[in-house]
Amino acid sequence: MTSTLALIPARGGSKGIPRKNLKPLAGRPLIVWTIEQALVTPGLDVCVSTEDVEIAEVARSAGAAVIDRPAELAADTTATEPVVEHAIAELTAQGARPDQVMLLQATSPVRLPGTMTRALSEFAGSGADSMVGVVPEPIFIWQKEPRVRALYPVTNRPRRQDMTPDQLRYRETGSLYLTRTEIYEQAHNRLGGRIELFVMDPVEGTDIDAPHDFALAEATLAQIRSQEHPTA
Repeated sequence: MTSTLALIPARGGSKGIPRKNLKPLAGRPLIVWTIEQALVTPGLDVCVSTEDVEIAEVARSAGAAVIDRPAELAADTTATEPVVEHAIAELTAQGARPDQVMLLQATSPVRLPGTMTRALSEFAGSGADSMVGVVPEPIFIWQKEPRVRALYPVTNRPRRQDMTPDQLRYRETGSLYLTRTEIYEQAHNRLGGRIELFVMDPVEGTDIDAPHDFALAEATLAQIRSQEHPTA
């Protein structure tokens, strides 16, 4: 069996939205949504990496294991990759080195039921070394600098239903990455080797960057719940 670490990085020092990972979203702390989604996915060992005592307590109460992150890996300028590598090293020292890592961002709380299971299945079947979660985006994108130009054929504007595969574009959501452990150890990056796209539903592209994003995420989660449990 392939062992998969589902790692959720969550530091306590968010600047844009103070204590963002613990801010309530639809009745529970933001981070708990991602923890619970991972816990119901077979084959995942769910861990939260944090330097924050309160986040650690909430994570444990929600059912996740906690990896104590050193303060030097919780600065504003700290990249995510060293945090993942620290978690891999800690588990390796315990004799539990994972074969692959599913990196989950707590600030992307909207995931459909079965999304993580589908990611594991697609990754296993693809033979990829790393996979990045994306959502479809309109192709009608423009560039302003160094000169104004369209990144699509203006003189032959395609209709959405007529777009060919090479015309489709995708946005990296930040929600989910799946990577073989050796890629982190050798390339020190979440993406490396043979990279595949994991195409997610557009609603799963919701990211919490500003206070108003909480209202959008809450409405989206409520819609998902209503579809799962329609009233009679």
